[in-house]
Formats: sequence, structure tokens, C-alpha cells
Amino acid sequence: MTGRWQIDRSLRNLYRASSVVKQMDSHQAAALHIRVFIVSNVRLHREGLAALLRECPSIEVLGTNSMRETQNALPTMATDVALVDALSPNVSEFVRELRRICAGMRIVAVGVRETATDVLACAAAGIDGYVPMDAALTEMVTAIENVVRGELACSPKVAASLYQSIGLSRRVIAGPSPLTMRELQVADLINRGCPTKEIAWRLGVQPCTAKNHVRNILHKLQVRRRGQAVAKLRTLIGERFCAG
Repeated sequence: MTGRWQIDRSLRNLYRASSVVKQMDSHQAAALHIRVFIVSNVRLHREGLAALLRECPSIEVLGTNSMRETQNALPTMATDVALVDALSPNVSEFVRELRRICAGMRIVAVGVRETATDVLACAAAGIDGYVPMDAALTEMVTAIENVVRGELACSPKVAASLYQSIGLSRRVIAGPSPLTMRELQVADLINRGCPTKEIAWRLGVQPCTAKNHVRNILHKLQVRRRGQAVAKLRTLIGERFCAG
């Protein structure tokens, strides 16, 4: 219920900003024409986003659908950007399937927690850009336009965290049994006290997949328990891998 409440709050923010988009400069609108398809298992959510984005001169909304039906609809459309509800289950598997059937299409996740862990999870899943949970409509439009240009906008805090994560991960990846980027994300969530089901939900994978990642981490670090894995990573990486 918490995740859906956050989506509703995001929609309220989007509606507040809708009047701003209507006043966009006509020259900017002429410069871009982006064909967008919206994917969410919640009909109210996807149709609400579609109604708002249709007010933006630079965006053409081709349609909306659930995750299951989208896989049949998208191959018949010349879509530039797919907006995908980040809180839908099994997002990573869905994105991989989209990549298979529409390789050149850009994918933007909507409703992402703006933390280094969640942004890295988006990148690992093959997502090109993201819209934070508390974003306004103008920010969503900017995110869509950015991915078309091959750009990504994020807050200075997240940018700094991502930069630090690259350095930290290299110190672990360089070992004899290197952790993958996905395993580092799982390790970070273990460090935050997340159980396996929550790890799976946050990363958009099945619980059995998350369990396999945890098992691989324990094996590579040569420990038996999660707490031992966290302690060893703190020794390897240092104080940046800290609680919470």
C-alpha cells in the first residue's frame, strides 16, 4: 500500500505542474517530437499519466497498457520511449524482454527512489533514465527528452554516490572472486537489513533470484551468514559501507 500511496502522491504533483507544461515555448516543442508508450499494471496510473503528457507539445502518447499486453502491442509501433512503472513486479525481467523486442527504444522508469542503490539497479536492469517518486510533470518531460538525447539527469547527491560507488566497487571487483554490480546492490540492501523478499521487490526480480544472489555473495566472500558478509565488505571497502 505504501508504494501505491507514493504513486498517488506523484500523480498529485504531476497535476499541479500540468499548467506549466501547457505554457512551454513553441520553438522547443517544434525541436522535439517524441513518441511515448506508457506501461503500468494500474490502469488509473497509466491513463492519468497519458492525459497529462498529451498536454505537452513535444510528446505524442501512442498508448498505454499493462506489462503483459505491452509485449504484444509495442512491436507494431514506432515507439521512442517506454515509460515503465518502477513499482510493478518483475520489472527487470520485463525490461529485458522489451530490449529483446524493441532494441532501439529508450526506457524510463517512473517512481524510482532517488538513492544510489535504486538508480544503480535501474542501470543494471537496462533502463536508460528514471523519474523520481516526488517528481513534477516538468521533470518527467525533461527525463524523457534527456534519454532521447542520450543524457541522464540526477541530483548532485545521487551523482556523488554513483561516483563513489564506482570506486568502491572496483576494490571488491578486483578480488579473486569478484562481485558483480548486481551482487553489490544486493549486498548493500543486506547491509540495510532488507530480507530476501524486500530485496527482490526493490530490484524487481523474483525472490528465488534474490536468494541466488545472496548465496553467491556468501560463497564468493567465503562466509556462511549475511552478517559475516556485511562485516567482511566493511573491512574490504571501509567506512563508506556503513549501516543504513
